[in-house]
Amino acid sequence: MRKIKSAIFLVKILLVSVIPYTDSVIANDSEQLREWFERAEQIAHRPNSSEYRLLKSRLKDYPLWPYVTYKTLLRYPYISNESAIADFLRDYAGTPMERPLRKKWLVHLARQKRGDLYLKHYRDVGDTSLLCQRIAFDVENNGVTDYLDEIQALWLHGKSQPNECDPLFKLWQEAGRRTSDIVLQRIELAADGGNTTLIPYLKRLLPESQKYLADLWLSVRRSPSMITRQSKFTGVRLAIETRILTYGLRRLIWRDEDKALNAWQEYSRKFSFSAEQKRSITQRFAIALASKNHPQAETWLERASGFMDEDVLRWHLTQVLREQNWPHALEILRDLPDQTEDELTYQYWEARALELLGNGEVAGDLFNQIAQNRHYYGFMASGKLGRKVNLQDRPFTQNQLHLKQLMAMPAMQRIVEFVKLGRKTSARREWNMFFPELSVEHKQLAAALASQWDWHDQAIHAFSSSGYLDDVAKRFPLAYKNDLINSAQRHDIDPAWAFAIARRESSFKPDARSGAGAYGLMQVLPSTVQYMEKRKIRARQLFDAQFNVEMGTQYMHYLMKRMDENTVLATASYNAGWHRVKTWIPEDNGLAADIWIETIPYRETRNYVKAVLAYKQIYHLLLGNDKNYFEDFAKMTIGGKGT
Repeated sequence: MRKIKSAIFLVKILLVSVIPYTDSVIANDSEQLREWFERAEQIAHRPNSSEYRLLKSRLKDYPLWPYVTYKTLLRYPYISNESAIADFLRDYAGTPMERPLRKKWLVHLARQKRGDLYLKHYRDVGDTSLLCQRIAFDVENNGVTDYLDEIQALWLHGKSQPNECDPLFKLWQEAGRRTSDIVLQRIELAADGGNTTLIPYLKRLLPESQKYLADLWLSVRRSPSMITRQSKFTGVRLAIETRILTYGLRRLIWRDEDKALNAWQEYSRKFSFSAEQKRSITQRFAIALASKNHPQAETWLERASGFMDEDVLRWHLTQVLREQNWPHALEILRDLPDQTEDELTYQYWEARALELLGNGEVAGDLFNQIAQNRHYYGFMASGKLGRKVNLQDRPFTQNQLHLKQLMAMPAMQRIVEFVKLGRKTSARREWNMFFPELSVEHKQLAAALASQWDWHDQAIHAFSSSGYLDDVAKRFPLAYKNDLINSAQRHDIDPAWAFAIARRESSFKPDARSGAGAYGLMQVLPSTVQYMEKRKIRARQLFDAQFNVEMGTQYMHYLMKRMDENTVLATASYNAGWHRVKTWIPEDNGLAADIWIETIPYRETRNYVKAVLAYKQIYHLLLGNDKNYFEDFAKMTIGGKGT
């Protein structure tokens, strides 16, 4: 059957080759080439067949033909193909094809024990087993001495290394380089973000008098509250014990602040911590206590302020905003850096402090300045002033010379073809390796092209990374317009809010998937659907844009009901969960909405709410509604009687 299909396809190719090139044929030529390419991929494992040779003759100038060659070489990474493989790796260095082929080629050479060819063709492809094999061949040629430092760097890792590295580690150990101090360093790496299952093995490598240190690292990693067992910390190995305590204290403060504070009070008297350890503990305590609105937050923030760390100063500002201590807020703002990503934040709160301290004229001038920006704070300032927002819209203009240059680049041609074939994953791989190497002008053009192709997530990220932020329609596309508007109206929520959530969650990438297990345009969790629909679904169903939008907007409606129709609280709940958000709402005296948003304990949620509210305003304008909704936010109170 396969031979019959191949023969039929061969006849089709031959028939096409003798048809005169009329206009209609030329119009269909690209589609024909794409069909042939996909067929060539299927038979790439049969490079000597007549069909393959005929397709090669037809496709030799087609942008994606290298992918057929690539598949053939992947199938046959033999020494007899060395010349072809070397040429291909040279010609397509820096493309998605290079790393898999080079890896396959090097693995084959290692199995054949061809160290000469291995060293000739080795390049770092981020594979530790291949790196160890390269060092092993070098050691065969030159001896181990010159490579001991490189081997030690491989051994000093918080996770297990590949088996290919074991012979090198044995040589390194025999050279006397595996000291107790080195073992303790690796135990620390395994405890602090590495693989704790390594620690029992590493413990066996320590002398008896030091084995307790491995036990301490492991127990504190598993439960930071173990540091409160003071009898375990004897001070015999003070330098290591204080490192363990510093690690444990920095983690415990987030879990049980009172235990951590009491432990520090005891240990700071008992042991001598280094200046760096004290700084690290003080900064972490200050930020953790401020985020939890702990009674001792101000004390620790004052202690940490001397380090002039922007994160600490930022949290100090948050704390005084919560307390509405406006004179102190101005003092902190004067200590913050002049040039920073948060410059608008600081300008806005300076204006708010001046406003509330009775200096309305200076505050008004600052609000006027801030309101010129297409930004959360710009919109909030315009809301305070009662004026329309400034979109700063400046559509991107294509430079035809730059466009011609871009379209002549082979990688761009491959991207175009993959997009035409509907193979977005392959197109994305090419894009991710190609885009960073472009000039700013070509990056902006590539972003504009992605927008034309409705490849919205790539366009959004490309415009942002290229620095062109003023083409509002391309950066905030009305993607999936019918689905979003219809579902929003069906669930009685603001369509602009639905667009804003989708824009923030996935940049309109329908197959987006998060590490937390959320899927699709609106990053919906399968468990959320199960709760709302009272039925289980397959997670991949959420890659269907229409279904995803329906579930996302239904959940938004649910959150609005939970949060008494408050968009700010519902937005925070979409990110952090409504149960958690409820605990952030002040019970007695309410806070102005802008202050409440600024004091959200989670940075991710804080930034999320600001972004979604700003995006919501932009989408209102794009949908033809020129009202400034930030006038409402500027008057809103959260908590107390205001929620």
